[in-house]
Amino acid sequence: MEIRDNSKINLCFIFNNLNIRRELSRPYGILFVNNTLFLNFIYKSKRLGAKIITVGDYVSHILEENNVNPFLEIIDGKTKRTIKQHNPLSRSKEYKILNEAGVIRLELFDFIKNILKKDGGVIFVDGEEDLLVIPAVLGSDDGDLIIYGQPNSGAVVIIVNEMIRWRVKDLLEKTTIGIC
Repeated sequence: MEIRDNSKINLCFIFNNLNIRRELSRPYGILFVNNTLFLNFIYKSKRLGAKIITVGDYVSHILEENNVNPFLEIIDGKTKRTIKQHNPLSRSKEYKILNEAGVIRLELFDFIKNILKKDGGVIFVDGEEDLLVIPAVLGSDDGDLIIYGQPNSGAVVIIVNEMIRWRVKDLLEKTTIGIC
């Protein structure tokens, strides 16, 4: 069978395995529990040319509140699954996507990579953004920073390199692929 129109097929990586969920609950980068140290690290990295990519409303808000304008924000309008109003700084590029809880839609890998190669902006997610750290890691350049919140702990900063790409690819191999 040949599929000619991929837009008609909605495939997802499904994170339904308990072991994967345990793995994802651990920080995948540097866990900052002190905002001063966290912000100093971000300021220095930005001065050195790193792109700042945030996944989550709370970390995006903290950075903007401290005069750091992320290159790309991936947000869903919620913090700890509670609706909050984080209004990102005005951007020339805003996108709206669908991504259900517990999955990553296959099309979002190229979508996020293309935005990272262009102007950045804000991606508003209808659904859940947490797992979109993975396509952000795979689409980023070496040295870029992916920042996400670790619930009840602090902020996690991933410095993108081949090792972290290998780790997230390994995670993807443990998922189930299915129709969204």
